[in-house]
Parts: sequence; C-alpha cells; structure tokens
Amino acid sequence: MKKMKLILLGITLISLTVLSGCTSVNEGRFTIPSEFEEQDYIWLSWYETGFFGGEPFRTTIVNAIREIHPYVKVKIFYGPQLNLSKDQIKAVIYQELRRNEIDSSRVELFYNEKPFGAIQDPGPIFLRNKKAELAVADFRYRHPDKRSEIIDQHVAQEMEIPFISSEMVSEGGAWQTDGEGTMLLVEAVETDRNRKMSKKEIEAEYKRVLGVKKIIWLKKGLKEEEWGKFDNGKYGIGTSGHIDEFCRFVKPGVVLLARVSEKDTVHNEILKESFNRMEENYLILKQSTTADGKPIEIIRIPTGPEIIKKISYKSLSADEHSWFSDVTTDSVEFYLTTGYMNFIIANKMIVTAKYWKEGLPDSFRERDEQAKAILEKAFPGRKIAQIDCMPLHHDGAGLHCHSRNQPKSGFIQKKKN
Repeated sequence: MKKMKLILLGITLISLTVLSGCTSVNEGRFTIPSEFEEQDYIWLSWYETGFFGGEPFRTTIVNAIREIHPYVKVKIFYGPQLNLSKDQIKAVIYQELRRNEIDSSRVELFYNEKPFGAIQDPGPIFLRNKKAELAVADFRYRHPDKRSEIIDQHVAQEMEIPFISSEMVSEGGAWQTDGEGTMLLVEAVETDRNRKMSKKEIEAEYKRVLGVKKIIWLKKGLKEEEWGKFDNGKYGIGTSGHIDEFCRFVKPGVVLLARVSEKDTVHNEILKESFNRMEENYLILKQSTTADGKPIEIIRIPTGPEIIKKISYKSLSADEHSWFSDVTTDSVEFYLTTGYMNFIIANKMIVTAKYWKEGLPDSFRERDEQAKAILEKAFPGRKIAQIDCMPLHHDGAGLHCHSRNQPKSGFIQKKKN
C-alpha cells in the first residue's frame, strides 16, 4: 500500500511540474497562502523534555492549545519519547489535555517516527490552488538526523496530497509571505544556507515553488540570536536570523518590525548592533513596495527583554554541548530568544509571549503591556493572548517556531485503516 501511494504521489508531482511550466495562470497552480487568512488547523509539536535546563516544551504547548483550540482545530505532531511507545505517548497527551480541560474533539494527533520541536522549519509548508486543493512544498533541510528532512514528505504522503520538491535549503521561520505575491527574505540566512546559489537563483526557486512574485531582501536578524560565542563571552543559541523573530506580515502591505530601545543599547554592544540592524531593515522596507506596487506600512513593536541564562556545562547532554565552542569555564551563559514577534495567528486570535512574573522588574510588565496594545491595533477584532514561552526560548525558539499553519481548504482527511 505504501509503495502504491508513493507511485501515485509521484505521478501527481509530475502533473504539477507540467502545470507549473505553463505560462497562463490556471486553477491547478499552487501558491502559498498567508498565515492571517482563515486556517483549518494549527500544528503544534509535543515534546516531553526541554532543552538547556528549560522546562518541557509541552508546558508552553498545552497553554497555547488552551488558547487556540476554541478558534481553530489543533493538530499535535508527536513521536516516540522517553522510551514510551506510540500508544503510551498518545495516552500521555490525552491525559494532559483532559487535565487542562481542553476539548479533545478539537484536537487531532499526527504521529511521526522522529519527533521534532521547532516544526516550523522542516515541517509541511502548505500550498493551495484556486480549487481549494492542498499540496506541500518540500525544501531541503540540514539536520544530522536525515529523518527530519523528510517530515514534510511524510505529512504529504499520510494526507495523500502531492508535494513539490526543491533542492534548495529553506527553513520555514526564515521567510514571510502576504498571500498576494510579496515575500520577505533575510539575506544573511538565505545566502548562508545556499552558498552555491546567487540571490537571483534563490528568488527564482521561491517563485517557482511558492508562486510568489516580488521578493524584498532584508539584511540581518537580531544579533543576540546568532549562533556561537560572542566577544563578551556569552553565547547565542537562537535562529541565527529568522525573520519570524523580528518582522511579520499582519495583512497585505503591512508589517510589524521589531524596535530595539536606544536606552537599552547604552554600554551594550550586542543590543547596539541589533538596533542598527533593525533600523537598516526599516529603511529597506520604507523604500520597498508590494507585488502590486503599493508602499509597505511599518508598525514598530518592542523587542523582548534581555534575558541571559547561566548553566553548568557538565550538566548538559552531548547534543547540548555541540552548541558551545571554546568553553573555558565550568558554566556557560547564553541569550534567550525573547520577543513578541514569534506569535501564532489562529483565525480570530493571536497568541504571543509574556515575560513578567512575580519578582521580576516592572519594566518587564510594562513591555508586555506595550506589546499587547500594539498587537491589538495591528490585528483589530482579534483576541490577543499572552502566555509564558520560556521553555521554547531555551530551544532558541518561540511559539511560531514550534507551530505550522494549515490553511482553509476543501481537503477532507481520509480515515486510515
């Protein structure tokens, strides 16, 4: 059955390739929808463990599901963990849903033999055509475990929808689209992941696979989110420039862009560099237009508070050790990837991060409140919910990184035997 399914998908893929070569627009051509359109599902990853001393990822994911599931159905992406079988981990998930009074009829589970936290990057990028049919964009993804690279293909096969493949490396959190042909890319990320490709070649491939028309190149992401050891001896464990940490579309022609407060840059070379990068990106956006030739409207939102964690190097696993080089002390210090931009758009609600809790500075609470007010103006008519995302920040990530949007379509999931 599996072999026959792959053959059928291959035939469909050939058909898609032929269609994409046509010069006229047709109903069968697949393009990338926006995240602020109506969604059928929000995919979220389930992990029973944490990273770099953080709480289990599911701590945040459960709170996100609680906020999201009244507005859109949730699909949980899970796999074998902690020596638990498929049925055992499934039972654990449903037990947690019941304990948190979450309506399980609004939740579906998707099993993969390799669990993955930040599913935004290797996960299924859903495309849609004018007939409301779905397909999946299948880019390459660099990861030591090759099973992670074929997550998107596995999803397409299980859903029995076609996938459009590319040899180009692409990470889902590294770019943004507005659903009307405009795409935002980060030069530092795309040219690093695809060193043998020119910017023109990268553009052409995104246009071929995703159906976008106009690409705007931003320069770099936040400095504290880069990988490796900084001059101050502290480490970055973040996305190394992913756009979902600093710039997001809220509707066609309108973006949110992170702003670093100038007062935070005093005697702080890391934040000073981030300030300069965001202002450079601002000027690029200010001088850019959409695929329809309209100017870009820019809404500024504060970056998250600077939070640095210190942890014993010996307490880390071998995998965690691989993130740190030139360690000369018993402990390591690293920046957490804080921020309000790594939000999930779930139909009529937005879920994002908060940082203040009892015992922390009032400035944290003020920043949380300011960010929420800006999001309320950017997304009128939608509820804004803020939850604790610290477990995900220990993964160098946020809510959007651990999620995937599945757009509204005519797709009906066939029941499996």
